[in-house]
Amino acid sequence: MGDADIKLGFNCHGKGRVRVVKVKRNSDGSQDVIQLNVQILLEGEVMAEGFMSGGNSTVVATDTCKNTVYCLAKEHEFQSIEEFGIIIVKHFTTTYPRFVNRITVKIVKDRWERVEVPDSRGVVMPHNHVFRRTPSGRPFSNVTGVKRPGQGLKLQVTGGFSDLEIMKTTQSGFEGFVRDRYTSLPEVKDRLVGTSVCAEWTYSDAAVASYKSINFGGILAGVEEEMVNTFAGPADTGVYSGSVQQTLYEMGRNSLLKNREISSVHIQMPNIHNIPFDLTRYGYPKDGPEGPTIFFPIDEPHGMIQATVERASMARGRSRL
Repeated sequence: MGDADIKLGFNCHGKGRVRVVKVKRNSDGSQDVIQLNVQILLEGEVMAEGFMSGGNSTVVATDTCKNTVYCLAKEHEFQSIEEFGIIIVKHFTTTYPRFVNRITVKIVKDRWERVEVPDSRGVVMPHNHVFRRTPSGRPFSNVTGVKRPGQGLKLQVTGGFSDLEIMKTTQSGFEGFVRDRYTSLPEVKDRLVGTSVCAEWTYSDAAVASYKSINFGGILAGVEEEMVNTFAGPADTGVYSGSVQQTLYEMGRNSLLKNREISSVHIQMPNIHNIPFDLTRYGYPKDGPEGPTIFFPIDEPHGMIQATVERASMARGRSRL
């Protein structure tokens, strides 16, 4: 085998961790803020030349990608990270039609919520221009655009959130699982269960086609609320979970039922363990039938549970494996 047997495979270039803060100054004197972390990856049939020969005539400089993010954020008003991702995709496929055949834009949004404090009269109200960062449940979006010569732009849009940390201290068990000589986990009817949810849903083609009329922010809030409500159950009684797998499926199913713009949702729910601490060695009595009250949390190793819940029309004719 010689050099003739070697070829360039997948390739792309772009810019990552482009962090931008945009402040909107409203006519009533209040202000809004949005903070984003943007990644742009460009692909194209002719871009291989930059890797093969070192010639850069088909290369869009990564610094240009960075500057474009700031300029487009200045030029455009957008209501969601999905809409801003589409704006970026359309810019590059229009500006560089000979070079860029495919672009993937990932945007992660930092959550800032307006603080509520007493005003000059002592009345508690939302502050005009002060915000508090909330790390839980960070929203993100992935927008992919494909544009071939002589063809229209094809868009795919996903939305989601990561790091949504939720816990229930009862109403969860795990029994009847497969056992072999390496199994040490005891069966339990009631346990404390915690997880950090990462969910990513795909918008239907119809929703993407009419993206300017889609309330992406409302869908994000709705999916997050539905997943938390499903995990929790009624406030006074809760809901029993036979496994993280069962709860994951119900969270995905209910999210699809409430949001017709979504065609599928992929959910990751690591089972972040909280281990009962043995206090008997320190003279405390053994935990009674109500169960332990003192635990120590561990985040590794942790159980990995994930699945895609989708509409039946998407799954027909496709193997499950």
